[in-house]
Amino acid sequence: MKKKSGASFIQSAAILMAASIVVKLIGALFSIPLTNIYGADGTGIFNVAYYIYTALFIIATAGLPVAVSKMVSEATTLGRHREARKIGRLALISFSLIGAFFTALMMLGVDVFLSFASNSMARYAVLAIAPSIFFVAIMSAIRGYYQGLSDMMPTAISQVIEALGKLIFGLLLAYYLMDRGYNLEIVVAGAIGGVTIGTVLSAAYIILIRLRDVRREKREDTGRQECAPSGALLKRLFKIAIPVTVGASVMSLTNLIDMFLVMSRLQDGGMTEPQANYVYGAYGMAVKFFNLPQTVIVGIGISIIPAISAALALRNRDRAKSLTESSFRLTALLSLPCAVGLAVLPKPIMDLLYYSVPDDVIVAAPLLTLLGPAVLLVAMVSVTNAILQAIGKETAPVFTMLIGGIVKLIANYTMVGTPSIGIHGAPIGTSLCYGTVMVLNLIVISRTGVRFSFRASFLKPMIAAAVMGVFAYFAYAPMAAVLGAKLGVLIDVLLSGVIYLMMIVVTRALPKSDILMLPKGEKIAKLLKIND
Repeated sequence: MKKKSGASFIQSAAILMAASIVVKLIGALFSIPLTNIYGADGTGIFNVAYYIYTALFIIATAGLPVAVSKMVSEATTLGRHREARKIGRLALISFSLIGAFFTALMMLGVDVFLSFASNSMARYAVLAIAPSIFFVAIMSAIRGYYQGLSDMMPTAISQVIEALGKLIFGLLLAYYLMDRGYNLEIVVAGAIGGVTIGTVLSAAYIILIRLRDVRREKREDTGRQECAPSGALLKRLFKIAIPVTVGASVMSLTNLIDMFLVMSRLQDGGMTEPQANYVYGAYGMAVKFFNLPQTVIVGIGISIIPAISAALALRNRDRAKSLTESSFRLTALLSLPCAVGLAVLPKPIMDLLYYSVPDDVIVAAPLLTLLGPAVLLVAMVSVTNAILQAIGKETAPVFTMLIGGIVKLIANYTMVGTPSIGIHGAPIGTSLCYGTVMVLNLIVISRTGVRFSFRASFLKPMIAAAVMGVFAYFAYAPMAAVLGAKLGVLIDVLLSGVIYLMMIVVTRALPKSDILMLPKGEKIAKLLKIND
């Protein structure tokens, strides 16, 4: 067992980002038809169940891949391969038990959760998705092991299998139940049950891959190697995992409380439960677009942890600094055009996909504009959290996320409960929250000695995205007038992407050092005529 030879941080990130793009495309094929079937009302029910599930599975599993990846990376860098395998086994056993516990908690506590959510319509949906936590826990342990080896393929393939299972079975169940005349609550439960089936299939795949590799590793095992006791390894595993879990859980729980708060504050402002569910569902339609870039960015965070951990294990701070700047630069390059595009073309984009619910789009589009700036902020929070975890500051994100969560809750309580602002306060609170966390994380990172250049990391991508945004905004109306709204927005987005790529080359926003780390980097640099 060894790390993949020649596997770089950017190559690893590229694998996960490619898988994430596929997963998001599959996810769009899942969520868009469902939204066109049941509109904002069904989206509200779906999101209530999904946020409860997300909060519990993050508490159960968030810290595990980080801890396993970090420990396995360090062990293999130092040649302690048997210890790395032992870490993987211990993680799998311990977190399978934790996953089982949280699945039971979600199923037995469903009525308590929904009483806080002020939404009684999501009961069947919560029960349908609860078993997913157990299978996600199993997957997280094994994925973290392979990530520590810089082998991202098992993670990438399992993510695609999970998404395909959700798509196929979720849509089939939703259409079947709708056709049989079941009410909206049961239809949504069938749709979200596809998530559970997807996790079962994905867990089966990654378990089979691990069993195959265990047999190979036993054949390659030669003699005894130094290996820490199980108790010491478990202690260190949880020492890393718990702060990461707490940090991730703070924001997840904040989002859950925020969901409870938004629903109740909308009703405090004079709405009935169905009206609040509808408006909250429209916000959920906007959030789906807001979340699209984030899955891609997560690949950078996952890949940066073992890369920086390995560099620091060898006391190579220059390499750690270079990786930090590269991760910031990639984050900005990927998230900024998404942020600008969603902010300037919210209604045309949503009309294109949510064609059967135009009235819902009218409510959701302004919320997507407000969410636009938060795309970059959330992406930066994801990557800076990963960097802090990689450099041994696992507890820092706990406090920064807690502060950001408090900002979000205060902002939402104040604004959403004000009738003149209402649901528009929710995206504003999101930007304030993640902006606060990003600034605090950057301050902590800079104080550790891992310096970075704002100009090298952010300024040039910002210029490229700004030019693209101006073009996209002013080009849409004439294109729509000539080609029609749907074809017009497609051509506008395509040409805006070309403009953005041209601006990246013109401003030299992506340096040759980063390009060379990509597969076929030499050829790409030569094609783009990029010199040192």
